[in-house]
Amino acid sequence: MEIFWRVFDTIILAIGIAYIYIKYGITFLGGRRRDIESHLEKAKEYENKAKEIYQEAKSELEKTRKEMREIREDAIKEAAAEKKMIIKNAEMTSDKIVNAYLEHAKDEIDNHRKKLLEEMISKSFQTANEKIKKEIESDIDNKLNENFLKAQEEGFAEQSNK
Repeated sequence: MEIFWRVFDTIILAIGIAYIYIKYGITFLGGRRRDIESHLEKAKEYENKAKEIYQEAKSELEKTRKEMREIREDAIKEAAAEKKMIIKNAEMTSDKIVNAYLEHAKDEIDNHRKKLLEEMISKSFQTANEKIKKEIESDIDNKLNENFLKAQEEGFAEQSNK
């Protein structure tokens, strides 16, 4: 009998649990299932939106990279053009400086030539003047000596005649 009551209690307990499960559990678990399914659907929607956003971001990133490459290429081209312009300006400036220096050097050489020419002419005149003076003096000295000698001879001759 005791077993009968134990089995009977167990059957009543099982029926009570089944009743509670049927009355409350199915609706609770059904609601939970619907919540989970709706959350899964939302997660799929979010995943799809995230994939779309990812693709958009990826395409934007590619556009941006392409723009960056174009900007970089333009900058390189502009830098090359600027470099050529700077080199050209530097060459022109250096040519101007060299030409100015050569002109200045030519003027200096011309000035020194003129001074040397003037000095040479001056020295030539000075040397010629000195030679002429020496010749004149020697001629004068010779003439004076000759005149002196003649005068002495005449004086001796006059004295001997006397």
